[in-house]
Amino acid sequence: MTRTSKHGALRDRVELGAYLLLRTLFRTLPLSLADGLGRGLGRLYRFVDRRRRRLVARNLALAFPEKPAAEREAISREVFAHFGAIAADLVRSEAAPVEALLARVEVEGLEHARVAAASGRGVFFATPHLGNWEWANLVTGANGMPVTIVARPLDNPLLDVRLTALRERTGGHVVNKKDAARTILRSLRAGAVVGILGDQRARPPDALLTPFFGRLAWTTTAIARLADRTGALILPVVCLRVGPGRYRLTYSEPIDPAALPPEERGVSRLTARVTALIESQVRAAPGQWLWLHDRWKGAPEN
Repeated sequence: MTRTSKHGALRDRVELGAYLLLRTLFRTLPLSLADGLGRGLGRLYRFVDRRRRRLVARNLALAFPEKPAAEREAISREVFAHFGAIAADLVRSEAAPVEALLARVEVEGLEHARVAAASGRGVFFATPHLGNWEWANLVTGANGMPVTIVARPLDNPLLDVRLTALRERTGGHVVNKKDAARTILRSLRAGAVVGILGDQRARPPDALLTPFFGRLAWTTTAIARLADRTGALILPVVCLRVGPGRYRLTYSEPIDPAALPPEERGVSRLTARVTALIESQVRAAPGQWLWLHDRWKGAPEN
């Protein structure tokens, strides 16, 4: 069934036309030049969109009050440049051979992912909007562990079809987050890998106020609730950009909620543990996280 457009068919077609034009441009350029152009467009967007620029500045001030203003400003510039580069790489790689994409990704800790997937207990990806999370999904699927991806569809259905096709190229399956609960349970009980990016603001009653960078933030409890209910493992994953079109994908040792001490179990404590893990991942590469999201919105001042 064709999804109804949110902004109107004309706008959707114009956006698709702009996307195809950029795709053609990025494909004609060598990788290094496409990367440089993407970073430049990201910086231009930072200059043009004052609201987003101010939001990033505020978020960085909340997260890193100890850092000098000049250092936070440098992180802000890198954030916009980084996502410009990632967007350029995704656009130019839409139909590239999977083998060519894999050749640009260095993988560490793959044995952790294989052991978790072989457990038969189901696996949650614990990864934020950091680096290139889309490549984390593609590489994991290409290594024989397809991911059930829970995501909100893009507002433009013409572009969403293309993004979904990219995400499903190595066997993954995209599920609309509004209708995901039953699919997630079935997938986990079948021993599958499920990807939920749990670093963005959630809303009650399915959210808890949880410390994030020393401040309370509304945080989804979905990973903790479903891991507690199914016994699924939680696999820390991060795919960082290390150069133009090149990435390092790292899997760390899984968290086994059933093996935690009794005082560390339960939805609130497990949510806090996963959130602390995500914070550590972001701290390791702050210039590659999506600070453009209003993470602390609606939380009490603290």
